[in-house]
Amino acid sequence: MLVLINFIPIDKELTDPFGDALGDFEITDLAFTELRAEETNADTNITIINTGILERSELAEVIRKVNSFKPAVIGFNEIIKKSEDYFGDSLLSASLREVDNIVYTSKLSNYDPETKEYKKLEICDTLFLQFEDSSGVKYAETGFENMFTGEKDFKCTRQFYERATVNGVQENFFAVELIRVISPEKVEKFMKRAQPYEIINYRGNYEKFNTIDASQALNGEFDPSIIKGKVVIMGYLGESLSDEKFWDDYKYYTPLNKKYAGKTFPDMFETVIYANIASQILNDTHINLASNKLDIAINFLICFINVILFSKLFHSAAVWWDVFSLVISLVEILVIMLTSALVFSKYNFDVNINFSIVFILLLGNFLELYYGLLKIAIQKWTVKWRILQEEKKRKALKTMVSNDAKNMISKGLTDFDFNNIKNVDKGTTE
Repeated sequence: MLVLINFIPIDKELTDPFGDALGDFEITDLAFTELRAEETNADTNITIINTGILERSELAEVIRKVNSFKPAVIGFNEIIKKSEDYFGDSLLSASLREVDNIVYTSKLSNYDPETKEYKKLEICDTLFLQFEDSSGVKYAETGFENMFTGEKDFKCTRQFYERATVNGVQENFFAVELIRVISPEKVEKFMKRAQPYEIINYRGNYEKFNTIDASQALNGEFDPSIIKGKVVIMGYLGESLSDEKFWDDYKYYTPLNKKYAGKTFPDMFETVIYANIASQILNDTHINLASNKLDIAINFLICFINVILFSKLFHSAAVWWDVFSLVISLVEILVIMLTSALVFSKYNFDVNINFSIVFILLLGNFLELYYGLLKIAIQKWTVKWRILQEEKKRKALKTMVSNDAKNMISKGLTDFDFNNIKNVDKGTTE
């Protein structure tokens, strides 16, 4: 019956607002916004530095100051291109050359669905990517930044892909590459999971990390201990942290958004999302996905049990059916949602039960339609079909008997010897 609904000609302009409002909501969002909101601790191993709208020369000074306190690795969330400020570019290139471990973002484009590869990879200019030292030419590492969702898509960013292929060459995700530089064994363990995609186990917004604003970084107003030996991610978090814009091109929707559905503003800068993913890999707090078979089995079991229970209720509740079915449906949906969110929150295990929720929500109406209309119609059609089959059998039998009789008469006349008639008296012959 759920399949048949898809064939009902409904004006999509009437249903799109509902789809946009609820289509991107998932039950597991409750785990981030309600169940984990106060429990999650800050990750002091990762420091975020807001680059704001600093000039190239100012950014070079910030990098020099940060690098002087020996971070484990610096991730730079920007594809740096040459500008008209040659002097500023030179200073920035010189400061980047002093960093031992640095990772830049790259950008994938021109995806080929047949080969499942990308044809183009955008990276920094060689002035900032390629350096020369005593050992020869040194290249900085890169990792793709694509989140495949954006503020213009009005879609929640819940997952990421740990790697992609570009013209036959593997490119890691930015946060994955960032951790690989300092802890290759962590990334190797992470890659062995080999899931189709990874769900982001959000720790929180920038308050859950050591965060330095652009002006603080430029003036050296920060504690060196939050830099030394830490993973430092530099990127845009607005002109300043105090300037909380409701809308920004570098902001995304996440499950931490307080407004679950409907119109709202994006809530997290992409640099902070990378920090959450890096923290997830570094602390091995990954979320496991239920297999397709397990998803189907759980949903089928829930739906099957509900059909049995609601069918018995339909035949026994009489005039109270509407009230009981509505109350039981709502209570059961709430219990299922809460159980799913608790399992996700406590055990980092995600089971997709959206089908069951929709099924339970519509089950009461389906049963009324089935027992009140479809079953009666099916019974009538069955009786008519059986009568029709009996009539066909009778006609076939009648035809068979008629044909047999004709054959018998024809055979009897053929075998009869008419010459013997003269030996029979007239009465007998007649």
